[in-house]
Amino acid sequence: MDRYKFGFEVDDGLGNQQYRHEKSKNPWQVRGSYGYKDALGIYRHVNYVADKNGFRVIIETNEPGLRGGSKNPASTSIQTAYRSWVS
Repeated sequence: MDRYKFGFEVDDGLGNQQYRHEKSKNPWQVRGSYGYKDALGIYRHVNYVADKNGFRVIIETNEPGLRGGSKNPASTSIQTAYRSWVS
């Protein structure tokens, strides 16, 4: 049984979607996800955990601007939709 549960999903009818879901079974651990997808198909999906070990995320995206440069800037881990983008 979840002690805490929160979430929403929004679709503007023009092809843009946003969402967030979060839950916790104990007061010291929260798991969740949030993200969006726009009318052009650009998306970002973030899964996260916040607990005694800190805040950790996994990001899945096909956002422009992530090609080239550092694969994982600022100590992040980014998974892209296009394998050709990954160095």
